[in-house]
Amino acid sequence: MSSHSKTDRRVDAHNFASWNDEMARAHDPDLYHTASPLPVRLLERQRVRKVIDLLGATTDHSVLEVGCGAGNVLEQVSGRRTGIDLSPFLLQKARQRLGGDATIEEMNAESLTFPDEAFDRVYCSEVLEHVLDPSRVIAEIRRVLKPNGVAVVSVPNEGLINAIKRRVFSVPGATWLLERRSGYAMPQHMEDEWHLHEMDEPTLRALVAPHFHVETLAGVPHAQLAVRYVARLRPRGR
Repeated sequence: MSSHSKTDRRVDAHNFASWNDEMARAHDPDLYHTASPLPVRLLERQRVRKVIDLLGATTDHSVLEVGCGAGNVLEQVSGRRTGIDLSPFLLQKARQRLGGDATIEEMNAESLTFPDEAFDRVYCSEVLEHVLDPSRVIAEIRRVLKPNGVAVVSVPNEGLINAIKRRVFSVPGATWLLERRSGYAMPQHMEDEWHLHEMDEPTLRALVAPHFHVETLAGVPHAQLAVRYVARLRPRGR
C-alpha cells in the first residue's frame, strides 16, 4: 500500500494549530490510552512498552517527547523529561499528570526551539500522521539529538488497521457493543478525521532515511501482524 497526504482538506500553516486542538478534543488521546475498547488498550500498552524498551532511557539521559499529548507515555519514561505539544487542551492534561516531574512546553514539532544536540533520547509516538510535514519533524528530531543519541518513532500501519476495522464494524451491533463497553467513540476511518498522512513501513523508512539509520524496526503486536511500527533510529553523520 502506498501512502498519500490528506492535506486536501484545507488544513494549512495558518489554521493548523486551531484545527489540531479541535481534533485533540474530539479524539482525546488520553481516553484512547485509558478508555478505548480492551483489545485496543492492550495493543497500545504493548506498543508503549516497545517504545520505552527501544528508547533505552536511563535517569542520566535528557529525554524529549515530540508530541507528548496528555503525557500518558512520558510519565512512564526514565530520565530528565521534556514534552512538547501544540494543543493547549492536551498540554493542560500533561501538566496535571506530570506536575513538576517534567518540563511541558507548547511548541510546533516542525520548528523546535531547542538548540542543536540538546537531548540524549528523542521519541515521537503516533504523531507523524497528524502533522503537516512529517519530513520536517524528522529533520528537527535529528537536529536536537546528540550524535551518539537514540531516536524512536512509532506510526500506525493504517491500511491494515482500516482492513481490521472494516471486518469488525461489518458485524451487526459491533459499534454499539464496543462503545457501550468502553465509553470511547472509536472512529472507523481516522484518515477522514485527524490523520493527514497515511503511514506504512515503506513510508516510515523513506521519511527517516535522509537523517537516520534504522537500527531496529518492530511490528506490534508482531512482525506478521504489524498494526503499529516502532523504529529505533541512529543518526547519520552530518
